Amino acid sequence: MRYLSILFACCIASVALGQHTAEPHQQPGHATHSLKGAHRLTLGLGHTHISEGVIDGEVEWVTAGSWSFNYDYWLSDSWAIGLQNDLVLETFFVEDKDKEVIERSFPWSMVPVAIFKPGKRFSMLGGVGVEFAAEKSLMLTRLGVEYGFHLPKNWEVGAAVVWDNKWNYYNSWGIAITVSKLWPKKHVK
Repeated sequence: MRYLSILFACCIASVALGQHTAEPHQQPGHATHSLKGAHRLTLGLGHTHISEGVIDGEVEWVTAGSWSFNYDYWLSDSWAIGLQNDLVLETFFVEDKDKEVIERSFPWSMVPVAIFKPGKRFSMLGGVGVEFAAEKSLMLTRLGVEYGFHLPKNWEVGAAVVWDNKWNYYNSWGIAITVSKLWPKKHVK
């Protein structure tokens, strides 16, 4: 799975860099569109890295494949609210703060977030949500960054890195290659 993700990332990067076109404001006859009122759906393929993983009784870093599916609504050109959903594709064990080993079976998280985009490609996000698993649901805090390249027809490819702190249990890092579709608000003349 790890090598497949690296291959996928290289393919997406080559497509993104090979499809470079001038920004809409640089092309004759194209107006610059505002993000305000736009909707965005994002699909991500990545890995979740767990620092307190347990393998054969030893605490080690554990890496598991993951998918993400996110929805964002842009309140302005710089601010958005969203819902991030991640599914880890494996069962693993972690050691909590009390040194107790707990099992996490295919955990999925749902996190409402606020997104701030200070420039054209880079975004920062934060939120509080829940990680669900058969064994127990855990509250979490998420902080992250996204970087995206715009493609024609309101598509975007990029990368995202998020840090999740499962309150009093464990931490994880998620790294993903993302593909997004943006539906800008229709402007009435």
